[in-house]
Amino acid sequence: MAWYSGTFYCGHEGYINIIGPLKNREKMREYKFSGLCPACCREALLQSRNEQNAAARKAAARMELPPLEGSRKQVTWAETLRVEALTRLQAFIDNPRNVDLVVRRMTYEALTPIELNAGELPVIFQEIVQYLIHEKTKAAYWINNRFNKDLCNLEQLLPEYLEWKKWCRPEESSADPGFISKDSIIAPHAPQYAGIVEIRGDDSEILAIYEKNDRFREIIRDMDYEWNGSCWYRRLNACRGRFCDRAAELGNLLLKNGFTVSIADREAREQAITGNFLPEHKRWISKSKKGSFFYIAISPNMPREISVNLKKIPTSNFHSGGIFLEPSHYEELEDFAEMYGFRFDPEARELLESYRLTLDSAPRVSPAPPKPTEDINNLHKILESSGAILDDLADSD
Repeated sequence: MAWYSGTFYCGHEGYINIIGPLKNREKMREYKFSGLCPACCREALLQSRNEQNAAARKAAARMELPPLEGSRKQVTWAETLRVEALTRLQAFIDNPRNVDLVVRRMTYEALTPIELNAGELPVIFQEIVQYLIHEKTKAAYWINNRFNKDLCNLEQLLPEYLEWKKWCRPEESSADPGFISKDSIIAPHAPQYAGIVEIRGDDSEILAIYEKNDRFREIIRDMDYEWNGSCWYRRLNACRGRFCDRAAELGNLLLKNGFTVSIADREAREQAITGNFLPEHKRWISKSKKGSFFYIAISPNMPREISVNLKKIPTSNFHSGGIFLEPSHYEELEDFAEMYGFRFDPEARELLESYRLTLDSAPRVSPAPPKPTEDINNLHKILESSGAILDDLADSD
């Protein structure tokens, strides 16, 4: 390690620290001093960034991009990253060969459950660009994804957009009260919050629409609802029950907490008032998505006694936030489910009954004892047949 003095390309004098073999230090010295000094490098880098940011602002104004949310430094940086990402994405979309590439890769890797049609993808790609422009308005998103190639190859962005399109209802705005019927509104005796929580949906999903409110958000998250960009939603299935019960359960809880609610379904509305609904059962045993295994999700609020006793069942294995069990010990699992109030979902029940039927249909046999093996030289038979000594073994005298 040694310090060398000299004059940089910008004319400023300074010192540089060179580490390495002596034979290479002179070359390194010439190379270092052929560039700008550290102060001029910082100034040139700052000037380059300012020029890029100014160009990005002009491009954003020309493209009519919405403003980003975040701190001043975040927004300045993210504006440049957003313009670069959208430009890169548009260039990728404009190449026809990339359409077939996306179809082949996503179909092969099964990243989306839909049937991809090459003829429809160009239109979908343009919708994805608009989705990014209007939905991704947080500066943090563009900063966190600045190295994410998925913004160009669309292998993960396409499923994300399709999921958003499935659950988002942009044409139905909670700010417009015209679609709420007066007959569907019920209020507590002493309302504590302004506005109306609208609860609607069908047996495949339930939606809850309300203005931003911390208490409402706390309640809705505790009931496992998710935010899709415009409202809170939850998918319904055989385990979670009917829409009528779930809407009544949510409406009853909101009424108890001082919210005014709107439920268009008359039966659900009456059950929310009377409390005569079927509460959701939370403890389920399901079938794993891969392989013939039982799966039980372990939640943080589950009593430790349950997880400890579950792990005592043979073949139990903890993975991916839950316990996997082979169906070979289904009887122990049935006893466990009865003890702690777990239920088998339809697929898990089918797996259990199938395994039980396989065992019951197996033939019952009583194996016979194996036959004794014969001595090859039969020497023992000769010895047992007579007490005489064999001639070959007798003494000659």
